[in-house]
Amino acid sequence: MAAASNWSSQLSCSRRNLNGAVCLALSGELDLASVPVLQAQFQAMARTEDELIIDMSGLEYIDSTGAKALLDAHRQMSRTGRRIVLAAVQPMARRIIDVMGLEKAIPIFSTVDAALEYLRATPKP
Repeated sequence: MAAASNWSSQLSCSRRNLNGAVCLALSGELDLASVPVLQAQFQAMARTEDELIIDMSGLEYIDSTGAKALLDAHRQMSRTGRRIVLAAVQPMARRIIDVMGLEKAIPIFSTVDAALEYLRATPKP
């Protein structure tokens, strides 16, 4: 079994506009050391009206700190009437998400396209 993340872990984020939603693609490791990188992305998103798709296809590792950051972003976006969804969650990340019960709050889709279709077809709460 692979060792847990180390302090030199890296998280890379890239954003692309999907016409009414932003896709934030994560790659690398989302843990205590890299959560500030993700939080900076969420703060930048706070100034927009777009909904957010988190593409987790390139995420190699996530710990409970990273999962909590996703939940915190969901709560903050919900306050402004926006939604956040997860896409292409890899099996290791899915285990953490399932254990923490995030799927009860944040919808999960197999692809970015499926997530975008959901956001476009489903009215905001």
